[in-house]
Amino acid sequence: MMTTNIGKLRTDFVANTAMENQSTLYNDNLELYLTQIGRLFDIPSIVNATQGNQAVIDYYTVNKLLYRLGHNWEGFMHCGLSYDGKNKKEDFQEHARICERYIRDTNAKKVLELGYGMGPNSAFLARRNPLVTFDGIDLTNEPLKRFTKIPNLHFQLGDFHDLSAFEDDAYDIVFTFEVFCHSTNKPHALREVKKKLKKNGLFIVIDAYRRDRSKQLNQSEHNMAKLIEHCFALETFEYIEDVEGYMQEEFSIARAQDVTQHILPCMAKAHWSRYYFSHPMFARAVNKLLPFDLVKNIIIALLIPISVQRQIACYYIHVLKNDK
Repeated sequence: MMTTNIGKLRTDFVANTAMENQSTLYNDNLELYLTQIGRLFDIPSIVNATQGNQAVIDYYTVNKLLYRLGHNWEGFMHCGLSYDGKNKKEDFQEHARICERYIRDTNAKKVLELGYGMGPNSAFLARRNPLVTFDGIDLTNEPLKRFTKIPNLHFQLGDFHDLSAFEDDAYDIVFTFEVFCHSTNKPHALREVKKKLKKNGLFIVIDAYRRDRSKQLNQSEHNMAKLIEHCFALETFEYIEDVEGYMQEEFSIARAQDVTQHILPCMAKAHWSRYYFSHPMFARAVNKLLPFDLVKNIIIALLIPISVQRQIACYYIHVLKNDK
C-alpha cells in the first residue's frame, strides 16, 4: 500500500512526539562533549579523512568481536527496533522479521541480502524458510562459521555496487539493513538491484539518513554530524528526501515509515561512553591499548543519541517495488 503524504506527516508527528518524551534519557551537552572529544582526539583529522571501501573494511573487521560482545552475541550489527520502549535482545531480529513478512506475503523463492556482515539476518530467515534460497554479498566480513552450514544459504564476498555475479531477473526480494548508507553512488546501486529483481519484486531498505535539508546546523552540530559519519566509515549520511528521489527514479515506494523512535532504547544503553570522556586519564590509557577503529565507537555512542534528539538524524523502513 502506498504511503500517502498525510500518512507520512502523521508518522513523523508520532516519531517527533516520542523523541520529545524520551529526551530525558540523554544529556544534550553537545559543546561539552565536543570539547571532551577534542582533548583526546584530533577532530579535524577525523572529519577530513578520506572514506572508501578500505575504510569500511578496516572498521568492520576490527570491530567484529566488539559488536558481538557489546552489541549482540548473535552477530546482528544494526540497531534493534523496540516497539515497547524497552531494549531486548529479540529486538535485533525485528529487521529480519519485517523481511520475512514480505517473503511469506509474496511467496518469495529467492532472496538476496546486500551487506550480510556476520550473516545473522539471512541465517535467521533461511532457517525459518527452508524452501527459500538465500544469497548474500558483503565487502568486509566472513560470516560466522555456523551460518555457512545452512544448506539454503550462500555467502559471497564482493561490493554490492557490482552484482554481476548474480542472475538477472531472478530475485523476488533484495534487502539491506544499515548498509545502503555506505554507498556513495546510490543511483547506480539501485540500478544494480533493479536488474536482479523480478518484475514487481521488492527491495527492502532499513537505514539512517539526515532528516531535513532545511534545518540549518550550527558549527557544533555540523562537527557532530561529520564525526558520526567518519567514525562509521561513511563519506556522508545523505538526506532522506534525496535518497527517496533516487529510489523513485527506479522503483515505486510501497512503504516509507519513520521508525526513529524505536531505535532510541537500543541507544540508551550507551551511557557508559560519558564515563570514558569524563575520565581523560583512563581514556588515554584505553587509546594507547586499542586501535582507533575500535575506540571511535565511543564517539559514536556519545553523539548519535544527540543527533536523533535534535532531529538531525532519522531512521526509516523503505519497501521499493520494481514496477517501473
